[in-house]
Amino acid sequence: MKFARRSEERSRTARCAWVVALLLAAPACSDDSAATGDAGGHASGGGGVGGANASSTATSTTGIDLTTSTGTGLPETFTITGVVVDQTNAPVAGAIVMQGGGEPDVTTGEDGTFEIEMTTAIIGTPTVVAAKIGYRAAGIELTSLPSEPMTLQLFAVAPPDNVGYEFMSPGVGDPDIDSSTKVCGHCHTTFTAQFQTSAHARSARDPILHDLYAGVSSSFGTAAECAAAGGVYRAGSVPGSPGNSQMRCYVGSGVLADLNDCGDSPGLSCDDPALPAASAPTMFGACADCHAIAMNGPAGGRNLLEAEGNAFDNGNSCDACHHVRDIDLDAPPGTGGRLVMQRPRETLDGQIGSPIRQAMFGPLPDVPNSIMGGSYQPKFSTAEFCAGCHDQKQEALVPGSTLSDRFADGLPTHSTFTEWSEGPFAQLGTQCQSCHMPPVDGMFNSVDTSSPTLAGLVGGFQRTPEQTRSHTFRGPLTEIPGVPRLLDGAATATITASPIAGGVDIAVAVKNVGCGHALPTGEPLRSMVLLVEADGCGDPLVPIGGMTIPDFGGASARGIVGADVTLSASTATWPAGAAIANVGDVVRIVRPTGSYWDYDGIGLFEGATLTPEEKGIEVLSPVGEASVVAVVGSQIELSASVAVAPGDIVYLADASPTDFVDGETSHRLAGAPGMAFARVMVDATGARGVPHYRAVDIASDNRIAPQRELVTAHRFAVPPGCTDVTARAIVLYRPLPTDLAKERGWDARDHVVTESMEAITLP
Repeated sequence: MKFARRSEERSRTARCAWVVALLLAAPACSDDSAATGDAGGHASGGGGVGGANASSTATSTTGIDLTTSTGTGLPETFTITGVVVDQTNAPVAGAIVMQGGGEPDVTTGEDGTFEIEMTTAIIGTPTVVAAKIGYRAAGIELTSLPSEPMTLQLFAVAPPDNVGYEFMSPGVGDPDIDSSTKVCGHCHTTFTAQFQTSAHARSARDPILHDLYAGVSSSFGTAAECAAAGGVYRAGSVPGSPGNSQMRCYVGSGVLADLNDCGDSPGLSCDDPALPAASAPTMFGACADCHAIAMNGPAGGRNLLEAEGNAFDNGNSCDACHHVRDIDLDAPPGTGGRLVMQRPRETLDGQIGSPIRQAMFGPLPDVPNSIMGGSYQPKFSTAEFCAGCHDQKQEALVPGSTLSDRFADGLPTHSTFTEWSEGPFAQLGTQCQSCHMPPVDGMFNSVDTSSPTLAGLVGGFQRTPEQTRSHTFRGPLTEIPGVPRLLDGAATATITASPIAGGVDIAVAVKNVGCGHALPTGEPLRSMVLLVEADGCGDPLVPIGGMTIPDFGGASARGIVGADVTLSASTATWPAGAAIANVGDVVRIVRPTGSYWDYDGIGLFEGATLTPEEKGIEVLSPVGEASVVAVVGSQIELSASVAVAPGDIVYLADASPTDFVDGETSHRLAGAPGMAFARVMVDATGARGVPHYRAVDIASDNRIAPQRELVTAHRFAVPPGCTDVTARAIVLYRPLPTDLAKERGWDARDHVVTESMEAITLP
């Protein structure tokens, strides 16, 4: 089997080289892969495949100079000279000239000339390479000393963006399946397989994204389920299949209905293909600009439901990302803005109908394979590239709404790049790629079929692990065998206890130790929940003061004593709560203290710019809790009586589990001792924790900045005579809010970030 696999790999490499040779011999060929500009040249991480040894003084139409010499063999080191010119034969100043696989330490002068020392110590056929931002790289292999100065011809990548280009599929990352040069996985098998496990691969087909976009629930698949959820069952578009319809459950808000005058019931939904063109949505919230950058056609401003085929199935795939020519931080995020797309339009010989001269942008200058058209763009190795989507400010999107005055320059809905750039990781030069694209050991380069014997124009050049970075684009929950999740090293929780008369004060310092950005970051629906508990002499201690988890920690219902809730002994009269309460639920009561937490948060909420009250988190102290034992009409019978006062806040929530299992269903924990950390978005009606497209303000943002800690305070009563206390703190990462998850039927789960226990002996 090893021999068979090795033979197959040689065959695949030969096919890539054959494509190069074919184009060198017949640049105007009608090979379909060349005509569509794919021809086996994809991501620019490893140097590409294909090429030819130096054999003539002519400049080929593909841009590879071919030179011969009457000499035989090469000394260990030797010097060559030459000139770098563009497609018009004009000299190119400031071009990088280097030996493939070496270091870029020479640049051309104003006249385009260069002199460079080469060596046979670098693995592979010695290859001189020229590259410059905005041009395709070019290279010459040397098997003998050249008899005259060399000419390296760079072909510019000419704007404008070619909207007629068709993005290719990445493939699946299996050499037995990716047998065509029309997919990236044909040569870049490992990277493709990694990519297919990533969130980037799912970016355009994520069902939660489509639920929020169309205002539906993909979880409620029948009319009965939809009715039970309070939704409307009617026709709408099939995601990934424009023009086709299916019955869908419309429940809650959605981008299309909220931003456009459509979707009222009775009537056609906003995404019903039967909706007349005059009534069709025109505002799309820029969702597709970052979630579906591989859509063929114009870049930016597109309807997400236009994504189909490769764009839908493979999300933000290789061919799309590697056609990002530049990042414009002054433009809005996504395609048509900050992601400056450059799909090639030039042809090999300048004639109409001849094959497209490919251009693939990437982080390495020495990628001279002409079929791939490697074009140096160092931003691929920097956090600035990630800022193309992972940093966003928005105007008020819902018609008739206006932003809060304190966000007049735009509401920050995603600020990961800003958080990084203002933190210590940026100061140390640690880029996003350091954590999210870790080095890969054991690869010669990004071309899986390459090897030392093939190094050169055919097989690319040897790369260090830092130059062959993983394309899993690791998220906090990405699991790689033998490697801890990023989440597992993100935070620490340190407990400090102080005895008081009749009780114990417990402080918990939660520190962001592992992230170069805020914790959590990205989509503001995400949160982190800290739960604090204490036992004394074997029994749970009763919380009597300090902080409790706010509403965005999860509650089925929220009421106010004296307004919509009446508590008498162990009976709560609460129509809204009783309508959804179940036996085993918990009722927690907290009391507003009028004191606000002066936390050190993110952006506007950092430092002393705002007063504690303006930072928006009032300390709600614990009053008591009891379990639901029965529900009769509008009344809830509780397991114990709780002494309350008018104005107390009542949460219907879940009992805290005795032990947390990583990945278990999220528990609604509002009112329990602890805290929650999130950017809480507010819409024009005052609703909290809304999807960011509806938002006009931020109520609070107590997410934890890099290398910073926030300290919470909690007080528990200790029975007389008990001196042994154990305090426990557990920090949970929650990708989805419990209330929205319940509305849409999503599978919301909590993941353990860290936990800590401290044994305390009281005097």
